Amino acid sequence: MPTLLKKYSAGAHRFDFVVTLVIISILTTWLLYSLNRAQVSIGKVTRDAELNNIRLAIAESWVHKQARHESADVKKLVKTNPMRFINEIPINYIGEMSAKPPGLHTVWYFDINKKQLVYVHSDDTEARYELINTSTSQSSSKLSAGGLDLALVTN
Repeated sequence: MPTLLKKYSAGAHRFDFVVTLVIISILTTWLLYSLNRAQVSIGKVTRDAELNNIRLAIAESWVHKQARHESADVKKLVKTNPMRFINEIPINYIGEMSAKPPGLHTVWYFDINKKQLVYVHSDDTEARYELINTSTSQSSSKLSAGGLDLALVTN
């Protein structure tokens, strides 16, 4: 039976192998980059969901105070730890600290020096929020109630 395929030299086989490895390497690199971007996006969505839950808990606390005819001095509550108003604190809240915790990611903490609620992303960047009086602010979230809201600190 005659062979229909040409015999390639050993060099041609090595070249084919190298080309295949380069293509696989490029595709793997692209896949890992895309997965990393997706992970960062998921982290931000998770942070936003937790932030909205915190805002809702603050609003709920204010509504309960109003239902019991208790007064709340909004000016005194500005820049306090918003976690004090919440019954169910997020699992990844690690407490009040004076400095960023080393080596921890995707956690919330309250910076006692700057009076800000901080979220540490998986890429070690931070998002900082502070409790503000919405009556003196130009904008607030749709979840604010009673004159209090968590606002993103821009530096």
